[in-house]
Amino acid sequence: MSTRRITAGATLRGDRVSQVQAESQSSPNIVIGMGTRRLVTNPHRDAAYVGAWRGGTGSSRFHRTMPGYATTPVVDLPQVAESCTVARIAVKNEQERFGLPSFKVLGSSWALHERVKHMKGFSPDTLISFHELRTLAPGLGPPTLCTASDGNHGRAVAALAEALGCRCVVFLPADSAVSRVAAIAGHGAGVELVKGSYDEAVAAARATARARGYWYCPDTVGDDATPDERAFASDVMVGYGTLFEEFLSELVEVPDFLFVQAGVGGLSAAGVSSLRRVSSRAKVVIVEPEGSNAIAESLSSGAPRSVADVPTVMACLRCQSVSAVAWPVLLAGADAVLVVTDNEAASAVRDLARAGVIAGASGAAGLAGARIACSDKTIRSRLGITSDSRIALVNSEGATDPESYEAILAQRN
Repeated sequence: MSTRRITAGATLRGDRVSQVQAESQSSPNIVIGMGTRRLVTNPHRDAAYVGAWRGGTGSSRFHRTMPGYATTPVVDLPQVAESCTVARIAVKNEQERFGLPSFKVLGSSWALHERVKHMKGFSPDTLISFHELRTLAPGLGPPTLCTASDGNHGRAVAALAEALGCRCVVFLPADSAVSRVAAIAGHGAGVELVKGSYDEAVAAARATARARGYWYCPDTVGDDATPDERAFASDVMVGYGTLFEEFLSELVEVPDFLFVQAGVGGLSAAGVSSLRRVSSRAKVVIVEPEGSNAIAESLSSGAPRSVADVPTVMACLRCQSVSAVAWPVLLAGADAVLVVTDNEAASAVRDLARAGVIAGASGAAGLAGARIACSDKTIRSRLGITSDSRIALVNSEGATDPESYEAILAQRN
C-alpha cells in the first residue's frame, strides 16, 4: 500500500477519470455474472429488538443550532409507486444538507460534539450549541481531524474542520473520482490517496492518526477498535438519527418497508434503530452493490465477513466490510439484504431525476432495490409486499461526481 498526497490548492487534472467512471461509461453493468445471491433474508432477526440509543440522544437538538439547518424534504414518487403496484413510495431527499451534497455531516458533527464535550469534561447530558463548539474546538490544540472515506464522510469532516478552525487530513482510495477529491481539498483539507481499497484507506488513516496525534474521526471500525474509536463511530450513527427522526415525522404514518442502502452500514443501522423504536412489524431491507455485499455475506453466516474490492458506479457504497458498531444493530433489526447491479442503480438515478430529485448512483441504490423487490414475484412474495404497501427510501447524496451523473442521465432505461 502506498499513498500520494494532494493538498488544498493543488492542481487536479480534470482528465483523470477513475476506473469506476471509465467502466460505468463503457459498460455500466460491470458487476453482472458474479453469481451473488439477489436476496438474503436475516435468520437472526430479533422480533423483540427495539433499537439502540433509547431515551433520546440530543443530536437533533444540536443540529438545529447549526447555521443553515432545515428539515430536508420528502418527495413522493406516485408514478414509480404505480409501476411497482404499491400504495406509496416516498424518498427522503438528502441531495443537500448544510450546503453539502450528502447527509453525512449529521453524523460527523454530532460525533465531534461528543468528542469536544468529553475533552472539556462536561457532563454526559450537556448539550452545547454549534457556536459554542466553534469556540471550544480551537482551544483544544487546535486538533487535526483525520479520517478515511469514499468521498462523502471525508468531505463532511473537512467542511467541519474548516468551520471549526481545525486542520484536516482525509485518506481516499487512489481511484476516487476527481470531483470528490477536489471537493475535499476545497475545504482546506489535505488529501492522501491510497493505492488500495477503502479498507486499506481506513487502515492508513488510523495508523497516521495514531502516529501523529491527530483526532481520528472514523465512521467505521473493526473489532480491534479502541473505546474512543468505537465511541466516535457510534456517535456518527446516532447523529444520522436526526435524518430518520425528521423522516418519520414527515411521513406521518410508519412505512411498511424501509429500503436503505449500505456501505459500512452506519446509515442503515441508524434507520433500523429509528424504525424499531416505533414498529416491530415494519421491514428494513438493506441494499448493497452486487460486488460490495459484505452485509449480505455477514448475515448469511451470522458473523462479520469481508469481501473483495470490486469497482462499482455506486462508489460511496464500495466497502469491503461492515462496521463493528453497526453490525449488532443490523443483525438484530434488519430483515433482509438485496443486492443491485450498476445498471439498476443507474436506472434509479434517472427515475429520481424525472421526479426532480438529484441523486448519485449510491443515493439511488435504495430505489433500485425497491424496484427489484416489487417487480420480482419471488422476492415480492418473500418480503410480503402488497398493493397496500408504503415504502420509504433515502436519497443519501446528490451528484457528488458530476461527470458520472451526466453520463448516467445520457443513457436510456
